[in-house]
Amino acid sequence: MRHFLKIPAICLLLASGVAVAQVPSGKYSFQPKEETVYFADTARYFEKTTELGLFLGTFRYYGDLSPDGLSNPKNLKPSAGLFVRKHLWPQMALRGHAIFGKIAARDRDYTEPFWRQERNWAFETSISEISLQAEWDIFGKKRFRRVDTLSYELDRYKQIAYINRFKSMIAPYLYVGGSLVMSKATTTFDQQYLEISGLLARAQADQRLASSTQKNIALTIGGGVNIDLSRKWMLGLEGGARPAFSDYLDGVSQSGNPNKPDWYWVFGLNLAYRIGKQDRDGDGIPDQRDKCPEIPGYGRTMGCPDADHDGIADKDDECPHRAGVAYLGGCPVKDVDNDGVPDVDDQCPTLPGLAKFQGCPDTDGDGIEDRQDSCATIAGLEAFHGCPDTDSDGIEDKLDACPNEKGPWEYYYGCPVRDTDNDGVEDKLDACLLVPGKLEFYGCPDTDSDGVEDRMDVCPTLAGAVENKGCPVVEKKDQAKLDLAVKAVKFQTGKAVLLKQSNKILSDIAGILTKYPHYNLNVEGHTDSAGNDKKNQVLSEKRAQACVDFLIKKGIDKSRMTSKGFGETKPVADNKTAAGRTQNRRVEFKLVLIEKKG
Repeated sequence: MRHFLKIPAICLLLASGVAVAQVPSGKYSFQPKEETVYFADTARYFEKTTELGLFLGTFRYYGDLSPDGLSNPKNLKPSAGLFVRKHLWPQMALRGHAIFGKIAARDRDYTEPFWRQERNWAFETSISEISLQAEWDIFGKKRFRRVDTLSYELDRYKQIAYINRFKSMIAPYLYVGGSLVMSKATTTFDQQYLEISGLLARAQADQRLASSTQKNIALTIGGGVNIDLSRKWMLGLEGGARPAFSDYLDGVSQSGNPNKPDWYWVFGLNLAYRIGKQDRDGDGIPDQRDKCPEIPGYGRTMGCPDADHDGIADKDDECPHRAGVAYLGGCPVKDVDNDGVPDVDDQCPTLPGLAKFQGCPDTDGDGIEDRQDSCATIAGLEAFHGCPDTDSDGIEDKLDACPNEKGPWEYYYGCPVRDTDNDGVEDKLDACLLVPGKLEFYGCPDTDSDGVEDRMDVCPTLAGAVENKGCPVVEKKDQAKLDLAVKAVKFQTGKAVLLKQSNKILSDIAGILTKYPHYNLNVEGHTDSAGNDKKNQVLSEKRAQACVDFLIKKGIDKSRMTSKGFGETKPVADNKTAAGRTQNRRVEFKLVLIEKKG
């Protein structure tokens, strides 16, 4: 900061010839032999932050008996109070206020509207207000922290210090806050008017409610202007409003306008006195304890400047602009690398280091000096000779396959044990890496929990038998219908036209296919050996297809069925007998599990 401020200060001195401040005799008054400008301390002390004050002013009521705003000055009543103001910052303050006064109004003071004279009501209320409000001092920084320079001589040197000076000025402000308003109204009603208007009962209710002391919360809002008469005295003028959130400040509510709360204005003068200890140089050290009351300094040097911050006041420092030690009169010991470790004790005299390492450096700041640090530019751990273990898994980064993720050394070389699908089977053993599964299936799922993993399960959502590829076994009654169909399906002689008596069994087969969607159906046609071989082959194919066509009409998807004719090539009985030929003329229906895809 001192070097940053040096350039503008030199220009200021050369351009305007800043006068040297008057200082006590002694070392400060020594006539310089050569002029070198240095910057000393910059003061930011905020002096005298508390003000005590007196308020004198007036209340002006606005409510049921004063509907014309501020036009009638007869409603003005005197008020007085005390306040204390505490500046938290130059532009912001808190003020505690206690004001006492009265508000009052009379109908006979008004000529409009005409019924005001006939009504002839009046009231008077004692008001006690205790408030806390925040104030914004618009020009607070200019008042309390006007930056100025102070020049003084020290041996051969001329030093400049920035200080804060108070500036007397006209200072506008705004305030907002809350208050507790205690009031007790005395209201006078015209009895005749109450009886004529029908308001007697309401007025009596108002008098009962308003007869006791009312306590209400009010908003305080307003503004003003302060005039600094001196560093300690201040005169102010302010005004504001007090919306009280009550309709009983005037004792009139039900008999007046109960939907319109009363409130009042406050106008007045403030006279305030700032308290605090005198501190002429603004360094935060009261003059009574300040050894250099005209020049800003530090507490450690009893208010005197210490330009090199070595704890030795400049007036006692033989080297005021180089940090030193007391036994050398404030001058530094020889330290070539300027690391604070004298060369006589420095194990690394040409490298800036740390005292705990006898002046040798710890470049990465890991508490291990560079001479012992295998990773001198990267902060690490003593267990790894200064090299890092970023993920704190006990494996130094250069040997860690995953240096930013914790993991065991065995098998994983520092990488974490991963289970991507959170199924309890680590990824290296999981055959279904992205789908939660079971350990016995190497992490692959068995959705229907039938003991057949989904990859092998033809019916993954239906529990079935292992020997049936995970699908439900065809019930005996349904298989019996399929077996019966061999005999029950009949055709016209020598033709592929189904007889009506076949409809029932074929409809049952359609129901079976609907019940077992995971099965397909193979329809096989057969004939006896009578007649031409080629004709028998064609007839068997057409009869099988006729059955398929019937089932399609029953809503069965044709993709689930295949038909094939075998003619007379697969007899099940002797074609030499009539009974045998009857058995050989048949259509067989065989359920076949759908093949697992993928």
